[in-house]
Amino acid sequence: MNNVLEAAKGSIRSQIVERRTYLRPLNEDGTTFETFEQSVDRMIDHQRWLWERAKAGMHKDPKTDIWDLEALDAKQEEELEELRLLLLQRKVTLAGRTRWLGGTDVAKSRESSMFNCSFLEVRSVYDVVDVLWLLLQGCGVGFRPIVGVLNGFNNKIENVEIVRSTRTSKGGREKNKETFNKKTGTWTIKVGDSAEAWAKSIGKLLAGKKPAKKLVLDFSEIRPAGERLKGYGWISSGDEQIAIAFEAIARIMSNAAGRLLTRIEILDIVNWLGTVLSSRRSAEICLMAVGEPEWEQFAAAKSEWWDFYNAEGEKFEVPEGLNIFSATDKPIIKRMAESVGYFDRAQRQQSNNTLMFYHRPDYWEVRNIFDMMVKAGGSEPGFSNAVEALRRAPWFKGGNPCYEILLGDRSFCNLVETVLFRFNGDLAGLLRAHYLVARANYRQTCVWLDDGILQRGWHELNEFLRLCGVGVTGVVSWDLQKDAQAWRDLRDAAQTGAHAQADELGMPRAKAVTTIKPSGTQSKTLSLQGQEVPEGIHSPLGRFIFNNVGMSAHDPLVPMLKKANYHVFPKPNDPSSVLVQIPVEYSNIEFSKVTRTLKRQENVYTGHGDFEVREYEEQVEVEVNLESAVDQLNRYKLVMENYVDHNCSITVSYDPSEVPAIIDWFMNNWDSFVGVSFLYRNAPSKTAEDLGYAYLPQAVVDEQTYREYEAQLLPIDWTGTETELAVENAGEECIGACPVR
Repeated sequence: MNNVLEAAKGSIRSQIVERRTYLRPLNEDGTTFETFEQSVDRMIDHQRWLWERAKAGMHKDPKTDIWDLEALDAKQEEELEELRLLLLQRKVTLAGRTRWLGGTDVAKSRESSMFNCSFLEVRSVYDVVDVLWLLLQGCGVGFRPIVGVLNGFNNKIENVEIVRSTRTSKGGREKNKETFNKKTGTWTIKVGDSAEAWAKSIGKLLAGKKPAKKLVLDFSEIRPAGERLKGYGWISSGDEQIAIAFEAIARIMSNAAGRLLTRIEILDIVNWLGTVLSSRRSAEICLMAVGEPEWEQFAAAKSEWWDFYNAEGEKFEVPEGLNIFSATDKPIIKRMAESVGYFDRAQRQQSNNTLMFYHRPDYWEVRNIFDMMVKAGGSEPGFSNAVEALRRAPWFKGGNPCYEILLGDRSFCNLVETVLFRFNGDLAGLLRAHYLVARANYRQTCVWLDDGILQRGWHELNEFLRLCGVGVTGVVSWDLQKDAQAWRDLRDAAQTGAHAQADELGMPRAKAVTTIKPSGTQSKTLSLQGQEVPEGIHSPLGRFIFNNVGMSAHDPLVPMLKKANYHVFPKPNDPSSVLVQIPVEYSNIEFSKVTRTLKRQENVYTGHGDFEVREYEEQVEVEVNLESAVDQLNRYKLVMENYVDHNCSITVSYDPSEVPAIIDWFMNNWDSFVGVSFLYRNAPSKTAEDLGYAYLPQAVVDEQTYREYEAQLLPIDWTGTETELAVENAGEECIGACPVR
């Protein structure tokens, strides 16, 4: 076993990201953490529990409220051991949520926490409660705003008072308390210190139809930021963000007094809910159909999001010198909102906004979308072929934030992956591993979703669809990546595995099995020393990369990295976060070579014991990815036609000059397309400084610069510290385009 672990030792980036993201504390103080091997054992224990419960018929003893379990036989235990070895060798992985929460009490009582992604149509108060509950579980939420039920307050409530928490520790009242004083016209919602209370409190706010003159939103029971949540293991975000979000939502409801909410108002409400926790745990996507009311307003919803608007949608000029990103300026913005009703649109950055075509568009319709994208910075609005999605998935209503799963109204999916190139030269081994991880994926659908919060429809649709998400990563390093038959064999292995497990349990077969997700965080943690994993179906930006990984400025992992000489610097526009520069080399991929001009400095002796710093320019060679947008789309088409049941999530990097060729591709291949993301390609010969950016999430560098930085790094001392475990931070997943474009 030690030989297996040593051979599968993670790369430096893998160890850092894994420690930050997936390894759980073993004590309440958070000073001792499980090892990678212990985390795998925990996942296997969860798989065993799911399997034993499913074998027993998903039956709970009504007297004890304990699930019946039927022990696995020897062959089934052998299968779990085979899966455990594949996990230890980093050849396959289970869902990120399972890696973090699998085997815990939370995973067994709030089973929606085991799902990566979900979708629902938001048309009622109950749907909004579901949205916040799922975000609190760590589940990404896709949604479509539906007009007709949700409506504003009975009357405008201009006086909204916020009561902030001054607690120094946990222990506040866990349940909500709502009161209405008829004499004073004061409506008070006191939010409890629990996930259930937070979810239900938004329902109270939206459903309340009190003839109030004043609304008091009281957050005084909420524990302070930084407290570890015992069940989930996450760090509490305190009451600051939920207070801001609920006040903004209350003002939307007040502005809509006496009428139905519009689609854009529903979008804003759900986006505000997405701000109450860390950005990754709150990933969202919003979908709207081309041609339906408000679709053009929706398409431009995130342009000029930094501006202020009044209730009538008129633009308001921000006072000179006011920085809307600064925490010190927030009181100013709050007073402006209270006095004149102005609000900003920053919350709209929380979701990927995507248009759905329910018809085959002509050239100029697609051209119009790209013109909108270029105006908005090159990536939004995204667009989707809903006709093809419905052909593949008759239950289709929308998708998850990265859009690799075709979901129904109130449905979930869970994702697993196989690292393709770890099996180069061993197709039989690859097919066996994929078969086993698909069986594990089906077992992840064997859940009970009646948790006291979610509407019953979530459980009923999951029992019918049993959606799996058997994916792959490291595609561009696989020796058979262009072999259509190999892709079909791989698809057959996944489908056979999932269906065999369903048949053995006497349960419905999965309606869809295969997908490819972006795999940003997972691929990082699957990398071995000297063998980095290219993310999903993407090709890396270049051979030598400085990956600037975001972390909390207060994360005790930060001083450990500083001590080991890693470059740690403040994240622009976010005083609460830092970026850590991690060197990454992709040694098993061919790249193109281009010349870059670098500005360097040297100390020059000027005589009499004096030196001066002089700047000079040097031409260096960098190895970069010059793949065209059409080539990326052709790789997408290959897997869509030969492997994928759902969709393949890919962020296509492009230059505006490529737009005509991209549109021609769509005209010729529309029936093979469901949905992709687009992102401007940075010129490979340019640095962040050249491009006018403070930094790049992944910056290509020349070999000399890379080796010099690598040489001065010291081993990291992992002992005696607590880390914040920020779950799958945004900006790293999906090459910067997902979960938030």
